[in-house]
Amino acid sequence: MFPSPASRIALSSGGVPSSASSSSSPRLFVRHPRLAIFTFALAGVGATFKYVSTTIRNNELAQKSSPGSQFYVSVDRSGGGV
Repeated sequence: MFPSPASRIALSSGGVPSSASSSSSPRLFVRHPRLAIFTFALAGVGATFKYVSTTIRNNELAQKSSPGSQFYVSVDRSGGGV
């Protein structure tokens, strides 16, 4: 846990020990849990948005290519609905 004498010399001369640079990314989320929660929430919102947009696109394509597609009008051109 304690720094070795060699790393103390490197730190006193302004260097960064090699062990600290490889583990700094996980330590960022441990030190700032709100940042980790925000990052995961933002990733979840992005994944949900992508899933919904893909589902809507697939439904539009399925309706266009269905046997009764001669009566298909996209929502953009239908006048808006109710």
